[in-house]
Amino acid sequence: MKTKGRTARALRAAALLALLLCLPAPAARAAPDDDCAAGRHRYTEIRRTPATAMEDGEADFRCDNCGHEYTDILFATNHLWGEWVTGRQPTCTEPGERHRTCTRAQPHDEYAAIPALGHAYRESIAKEPACLEPGRKVFTCANDPAHTYEAPIPAHGSHSFGEWRVETPAHEGAEGREARECGRCDFRETRPLAALPMETTAAGPTATTAEPPAQATQATEPPVTESRPPARSPSVADILLVSANVVSLGGFAFLLVPYFLFLAYAKKRRRAIEQRDALRKEVDALRGFK
Repeated sequence: MKTKGRTARALRAAALLALLLCLPAPAARAAPDDDCAAGRHRYTEIRRTPATAMEDGEADFRCDNCGHEYTDILFATNHLWGEWVTGRQPTCTEPGERHRTCTRAQPHDEYAAIPALGHAYRESIAKEPACLEPGRKVFTCANDPAHTYEAPIPAHGSHSFGEWRVETPAHEGAEGREARECGRCDFRETRPLAALPMETTAAGPTATTAEPPAQATQATEPPVTESRPPARSPSVADILLVSANVVSLGGFAFLLVPYFLFLAYAKKRRRAIEQRDALRKEVDALRGFK
């Protein structure tokens, strides 16, 4: 009975030993000196001298592992700043940088960013638009002339023609031609003028006349024909002349009508004044006035 108990305890001890051997060994921890050598100190503040408005303060720190100490400066709260100095100029898209130096006690600098300028475009015409062709304008950044872009200018869409003028006058049986030009471009347009009608002439009397019949006892005189000028259709010049005369007479009548109206009004006014004066004389005579 005792032998079986010893055997069971031996088996349990062997199993426990085998389990411990199978477990992974814990990683070896680096020594504190190795951490300090690698720059991983564990500092603790051991002493502090607060800064005042006019004087800097100090804060002392010591490493808990190796005992290394260092001192940090606490700048005075009332800074004595100098002028800002630009270290890097800003561009249209990139910010710049500037700094200033405090000369109070322990000199130190303060840095600040300068905002990017952004693009400032100026417009200029590279090509004027035509009647049917678009133009082009260019936008150039005033801060960075290398940065540009273009944009189209819409075309006018149609020509701006002047008045028609006659280049070749029309004649009888021959067409003429008139033209007009665009005031914005060199485009030129022409059209024909209708030919003037041909003048018609009446046929004259025949050169030969019939002889009187032999049996006639009395000679008869040939019929008398009246010579009339051939009928002619009015030309463009005649129409223009008649129109000019009509316009001239109309303008002259337009001036004469107000003149005669004024004369009639003056005559009527003078007659009314004469009647008024005569009536006054009669009234004065009745009242005994001389």
